[in-house]
Amino acid sequence: MNTLDINKTSIINALSALKVSLITINETIGEDDEDINLTIKKYGGYDHFHLVDRKGKDRYLSKSQTDEIAKYAQMRYRKEVRKAAEKEIAQLQKCLDILNSRKAGITDINDVYAALPEAMKPYVSPHPLSDEEYARQWQEGNTVVKRKNIHREDDYHKYKTMRGDYVGSKSEALIADRLYANGIPYHYEVAFIPEAEPDYTMPVYDMYGRIVGYEAPAFDPFARDTIHPDFYVLNKRTRKAYYWEHLGRLDDSKYCTDNLNRFVRVLDAGHTIGEEILVTHEDKQNPLRLERVDEIIEKYLK
Repeated sequence: MNTLDINKTSIINALSALKVSLITINETIGEDDEDINLTIKKYGGYDHFHLVDRKGKDRYLSKSQTDEIAKYAQMRYRKEVRKAAEKEIAQLQKCLDILNSRKAGITDINDVYAALPEAMKPYVSPHPLSDEEYARQWQEGNTVVKRKNIHREDDYHKYKTMRGDYVGSKSEALIADRLYANGIPYHYEVAFIPEAEPDYTMPVYDMYGRIVGYEAPAFDPFARDTIHPDFYVLNKRTRKAYYWEHLGRLDDSKYCTDNLNRFVRVLDAGHTIGEEILVTHEDKQNPLRLERVDEIIEKYLK
């Protein structure tokens, strides 16, 4: 959902709430009440209540007439609220009309970049960086994620995804395809050492000269102790990235032991499941459910 859609949804919801309130207010104001207003006149150093009708007829209310004062004070309040609600409804309706008339046009900075020809986008550096451009640079950021260069079929990666990658299982292909269908940027089998600390004196620059990350000393993406989570995924709206690990053989005891050791390393390094790490799982009797994948995407990545 883009900024225009969010704005329209907010306005429509506000309009609906105001119109319901207006109906309720009108039901409490009778025809006779329209002609009478409670006013305060100051004389003798004190405030005095008066009822004044449209013709200017004035009736004084003493402070002992509390029931009448309360009745007409509440009525005046309701009429003032009605007036403000009608004005706000008119303003919101005007905003909605403007948004509807510009639906097909460029209305915010994200639209400007999105409307450019695809061949031109690699040469443009939007400022401020739009969500789509941030996601594009994140997707292309080889130096930041240090992903393994696996984009072709081999003895292990036999299942082709909708995006054209090759992954190691049907379930991984299912997850990749759901990410792709939902427009979620992802990397497959990135190199990850939980204990590695970036060296902030060693910045990594992109093609525009901007810092996009930092090197980690002695980081070897192909070392034996390097972990390769199945997916590295990005929430474009919040710009938060998550590791997504799929545990596909929980009925295999050695597989469970190996993965438990990996998770202990990750947790000991300060990472938290549900914060930086997303997990799905299955075994032969309980295959991965598509609904579970969609639930995670909706909760963390939309």
